[in-house]
Amino acid sequence: MTPFVVAIVAYTFFGLDALGDEIEAPFGILANDSPIAICRTIEINLRESLNEENIPAPFRPVDYHPT
Repeated sequence: MTPFVVAIVAYTFFGLDALGDEIEAPFGILANDSPIAICRTIEINLRESLNEENIPAPFRPVDYHPT
């Protein structure tokens, strides 16, 4: 029974390690990365809520990766 339990625990730890690698750098150019444009959207929303007049234009996709 020990090898079976060790395999389950090891699989869990390797999965958590892979998840940590993905969360460590969420922005990038790969298809499963979060778009960096989300930062611009947050900036636009904050500036609108502060009633500023000089609001930047949102980023447009260049090489769109459909998911």
